[in-house]
Amino acid sequence: MEIRLRPLVVAFIMLALAGALAYVARPRVLPLAARINLHPEATPAVLTPVASSAADGPEITYLDESLGWDWAATCASQLRQFLAAKLPGRRISAVKIVLVDYSLDSKLPFGVRYPDEAGAQADANCYDMGDGNYTCSVGVERGEAGADLDVAATLAAPYTLLDMFLARGANPDAIRQTWRWGTFQPLIAPVKDTKNQWQSTCLRVSRAR
Repeated sequence: MEIRLRPLVVAFIMLALAGALAYVARPRVLPLAARINLHPEATPAVLTPVASSAADGPEITYLDESLGWDWAATCASQLRQFLAAKLPGRRISAVKIVLVDYSLDSKLPFGVRYPDEAGAQADANCYDMGDGNYTCSVGVERGEAGADLDVAATLAAPYTLLDMFLARGANPDAIRQTWRWGTFQPLIAPVKDTKNQWQSTCLRVSRAR
């Protein structure tokens, strides 16, 4: 059996030279790597998932407890956006909006009329249940099923929440007068090719069957 040492010796010498060359070049290579954002042997970054904006904000629930009216409401995302824009930083962790039957004894002092004073009307009241939880009751005061009543019913609770938080001070009416239909986007949207006409983006009201 013959053991050939020469190739092994040559290979060992080559490895030693390569190691020495890498050691000498290292001070020059590392600054270059840093400039082009390469980090040798760096621990891979861990990416933390970020919740989408649509999932942020309070829990929104729409309920129907009315015997005379029904509604189909998909306004949770729009109401979250509205609250984030108009009431930032307010402690609102949950909002429950309930469609109720309107009566003369109903305590629903906040009304929305659309398109004008004589138009469809929905009234509301919101109660602070504690810990940032709010329950809003909405009732149809007048009007028939259709686009106008949809707008009034959509905005009754959001309008009431604005009033609860913002219409304060010596002259709350002056604050209310600064609100326009456009204030309540994206819950409502302008009707295309019209002037100052609006439609609900997420709620439809109908007579109960």
